[in-house]
Amino acid sequence: MSDHRGIRHVEIGVADLARSLGFYRDLLDLTPVDGPAGGPGIAWLPAGPVLLKLVETGDGDLGGWVNDDLQRGIRHIGFKVGDVDLRAERVRDAGVPFTLPPLDAVGGVRIAFFQDPDGTHLEITDNYLRYHRVASPEPAERERLAALARPRTAPPVFDHVAVTSADLGTALAFYRDTLGYEVIGQITQDQDPRGFLITYLLAGDAVLEVFTFTAPTTASPWTPDPCRQGFRHIAVAVENPDKEAARLVAAGARVAADGLLVDPDGVPLRPS
Repeated sequence: MSDHRGIRHVEIGVADLARSLGFYRDLLDLTPVDGPAGGPGIAWLPAGPVLLKLVETGDGDLGGWVNDDLQRGIRHIGFKVGDVDLRAERVRDAGVPFTLPPLDAVGGVRIAFFQDPDGTHLEITDNYLRYHRVASPEPAERERLAALARPRTAPPVFDHVAVTSADLGTALAFYRDTLGYEVIGQITQDQDPRGFLITYLLAGDAVLEVFTFTAPTTASPWTPDPCRQGFRHIAVAVENPDKEAARLVAAGARVAADGLLVDPDGVPLRPS
């Protein structure tokens, strides 16, 4: 990883591991490998620079998470593909409904959204972003060159985690100033009456998308319930988990349970 504090993996709770493995294999070409910690009910899926960790939870639910960008916390994870429409055909053929069918989005990319069998929100995107404001030209140029070199039939690779924050300054103090994530640029959604701004930060070899709004946001419903499905936490690669946890708590995180921290907006993090 280019940044030792980058995103290592995202943990997702699933009701039926075999069903979810079939879903991620058939729609996103992700197949399990041996991971850092295994055991019954756990599967690790490599997705380019970031791993997905699927954890079978049995009975459980999304814990109050709703598909509304104004709810703070983790919103979705995104994958780069060679061609959104080509990949969307596979989603459609599988009978999986789109929460947002393929469309050309602000910033020059094409996107589509759908959910896994337990409601985890997933995005596929192609091309590269034309940022309205560029803060760091080098990663923006790397993104452009990678998109130009990506074949139309290229399999999905992990690209980003999107989170909603109540305040951009607070989010930047935590992720840029404390974790060292570099701001790449910003996209303004001028036609959105909610005052929607996306700020993109380089999180190792992945991206953290921070959504902020002039409209009021609602609290994150996340709790460390062991039966929770959907997004359970983001693992952050660090050299010294205990030392990093202390730094993050000093920067505004709170301790949740079992080594988990929660950022000021309710995003669960695990230094590891």
